[in-house]
Amino acid sequence: MENAVAKPNPHRREEKLWSEIKNYQVATNNARILGVLDELIINEKTGKIVDIAVKIESGRNIHVKGAKRRGDLLLIPFTKLRKLENSLL
Repeated sequence: MENAVAKPNPHRREEKLWSEIKNYQVATNNARILGVLDELIINEKTGKIVDIAVKIESGRNIHVKGAKRRGDLLLIPFTKLRKLENSLL
């Protein structure tokens, strides 16, 4: 399962602020929209991003290999990300 969340624009810097990517749509590599990027889960000891938290619509029953469900959030391992794609908005 590969997910998308911002493809760097060659005319813009490659770094993104959290405020710029929060609420990006998250989709599988097959363009199935999962929800919107809500939070990043960071390991306090290493400082590395562990999971992305995707807010999904209530009532949707989404299964993603390796992901965990916590209420209306789907926690997807950061290692599953392929790219960030702001054109998905």
